[in-house]
Amino acid sequence: MGAKVTALAVLALPMLGSTAYAAPQAGTSATPLAAAVQASWGCDNNPTVNRFNASYTPGNNSVTVYYNNHCNHSVRWHVEFFDTKNQENHSSECVTVPAGSKSSKKFNKSIFDNVTGVWKC
Repeated sequence: MGAKVTALAVLALPMLGSTAYAAPQAGTSATPLAAAVQASWGCDNNPTVNRFNASYTPGNNSVTVYYNNHCNHSVRWHVEFFDTKNQENHSSECVTVPAGSKSSKKFNKSIFDNVTGVWKC
């Protein structure tokens, strides 16, 4: 029985005398990262099989929309914003995406603009 108590005491010593802790890392933020918002709609010719997909995560001064056009025709879309200062909606210009393309488009916005979605034109 004495050997068991000694073994437990030896295992517990590093925990009792330890002052180590996880220090905050430089450059980290206390706020969690925002999840990407996704938008998707079916293609004109076959909406149940082919889709246009978009995702974005709004920043303070801009929003980048990543898109993937699975349609066999071009798709026109825009970003809609809500201006919290003036309490009004406004939209970006319409963007035309060729069939089968995958890329991204960056839009500038004010700090008062909230992105409300990506929509068809």
